Amino acid sequence: MIILNTLIINIKGKNPENYIYRMHSKGVEFLSIKYVNRLEVIATIYSKDYQVFIDNKGIYEITIVRYKGINKMKQIIKKNKYLMLSITIGVILLIFLTNIIYDIDIIYSGSEIKNLLNYELKKHGIVKYSIAKNFNELERIKNQILIDEKDKLEWLMIERVGTKYIVKLEPRKIDNNTSDNKVYNIVAKKDGVIKKIEALSGEIVKNVNDYVKKGDIIISSDIKLYENTKSTISAKGSVYAETWYKVNIEYPLNYYEEKETGRVKTIYNIKFLSKYIGFGSFKNKKIEDNYLIKSEILPIALNKQTQREYEIINYKLGYKEALNKALIYAKEKLKSKLSKEEYIIDEKSLKYEMKDSKIVVDIFYSVYENISEYKEIEGSNDIR
Repeated sequence: MIILNTLIINIKGKNPENYIYRMHSKGVEFLSIKYVNRLEVIATIYSKDYQVFIDNKGIYEITIVRYKGINKMKQIIKKNKYLMLSITIGVILLIFLTNIIYDIDIIYSGSEIKNLLNYELKKHGIVKYSIAKNFNELERIKNQILIDEKDKLEWLMIERVGTKYIVKLEPRKIDNNTSDNKVYNIVAKKDGVIKKIEALSGEIVKNVNDYVKKGDIIISSDIKLYENTKSTISAKGSVYAETWYKVNIEYPLNYYEEKETGRVKTIYNIKFLSKYIGFGSFKNKKIEDNYLIKSEILPIALNKQTQREYEIINYKLGYKEALNKALIYAKEKLKSKLSKEEYIIDEKSLKYEMKDSKIVVDIFYSVYENISEYKEIEGSNDIR
């Protein structure tokens, strides 16, 4: 049990045991007594009894050797009060300053979209030298901007990194293939069975459920009447077809990886002994410390810390589980290459085998995707 509010004192004088006996008679409790020599004693007492020793010291010399418990903490605080006050004020100031946004970096080169996004961000309070917004607020703002500018923005991300926002975007794709003076046919960019044709201009020369090969014309620029070309106009539109993929995927049965997520934080905290006191820490992280203020007396420092988040991937899989994960992984990888209008129609495992602590799978996919490709007609400038 820790005894609080105690002192270690030194008693010097002739026959100190007589003095100790006299203090006992006055109700003073000694927690420990150590005789250094016949003229000197080291004793541990309660702090509340110290004044009794001073009032009755007589010929004896009483000095405090060391404080213990709360008294020791009080002495440390008193001795280092200006340092601790400075650290406290510094921490409060740093927490405030590190929650101010000093820069907004929009990662996009087009000035029109960039100016539009600057206006939208400002409208929602995302400006320089403002208080940083939390994750939920940023998500709400992002979703609202995507709704308000749905005709111009396909995807948007607003991420806080330290004291700045990084904004990434993808503009909505606008078909500029026919914005010049050239004339185009729409052809198949790969083999497939046509499932949908959307023609804005030009003449449809293939039908739904027709099989087409790469390069076949689907929407022609020639407008015909009774087999004669009546006029020529650049074809515009989209063609969706069922296409096919054969994917070979390898998936490990035993795997361990510490993978960085790309997320980085710069935070300010207090390091006491080997412990960190602060906020906003990643669960799994690699850290770099940079001490701003460090006490020469106490094991305490004000620290600027860079944290890099990583995720731990560690698993051992059975045969069936590995096969399922391989199928999921392959499917997600294929889906990531498809647009919102495109999707996987069907999938089938052709064969699978175990090889060097991994499973190897061949998978067949049928996919609904856009196979439109604009092909310029030679000499089309002359036609126009």
